Amino acid sequence: MISSNEHIKKLPSAPLQEVIFEIRWDLNINSVRNREFDEGFAIALGQLVTLLKNDFPHVVHKIPGDFPTELLNYSTLYQFWKGENIWPVLQLGPGIFTVNDTDKKYCWKDTFFPLIVESTNKLFEAYNQKINLNICSLRYIDAVKLKDYQVTVKDNLLPFINDSLKIELHNHFDTLGPLEGLNLNQTFGLKDGSVLHINVATGSDKKTHDPTLVWQTAIIKKGRFTRNEMMEWCTHAHEIISPLFKEMTRGRFYDSFTRNASV
Repeated sequence: MISSNEHIKKLPSAPLQEVIFEIRWDLNINSVRNREFDEGFAIALGQLVTLLKNDFPHVVHKIPGDFPTELLNYSTLYQFWKGENIWPVLQLGPGIFTVNDTDKKYCWKDTFFPLIVESTNKLFEAYNQKINLNICSLRYIDAVKLKDYQVTVKDNLLPFINDSLKIELHNHFDTLGPLEGLNLNQTFGLKDGSVLHINVATGSDKKTHDPTLVWQTAIIKKGRFTRNEMMEWCTHAHEIISPLFKEMTRGRFYDSFTRNASV
């Protein structure tokens, strides 16, 4: 059962750090160098700068301009921001495009999904050739400071994970010392051929360096997609991840995200 707060549109104390929608497409083959490259990338980049200039005018090049792009296939090289460090951000590289947002402005129905639709439409318009999609993914990164829950890694992290994320972890052997860190990966095959990835790990807050618990939930689909199939899959992936988050965190942990909620 999900908490009675499940109808809250936006959690006021949500643990969401970042949500990422990503697509990848086939590269071309340079027969002379025997290397893969994105033939339409240079033209598409210029076109996309123009198409996004009203909404995402702040363009950041992440690497030196003279670095050969064919060595960075499937790496995001350019970022499109609304302003300096003003989220959301769009990212483009050879064979890859992402839409990223943080909790402050994130709302699936009102902002994030419409942005996916609008930005990918402009991406396809920017390329003067057909894009053959081969991977779609939707990833959520959540985190909490352990001290906010009176938890330390050495003393009571595993019971906290058992209770808060419904993942039971027990070591039935002498560990010879206290726990100092955790990095757990799980993968599950879904009916449509997608794969659900769950990662739970310890970390630290970038600003305060306080110990944190970070969990990532991602659904990835490999195969062939039309533009319509990409959008249908995206909606389907969200319909899996959203209730999964509520199911994993149900109870006191989920309730801690609803403080001062307006429903």
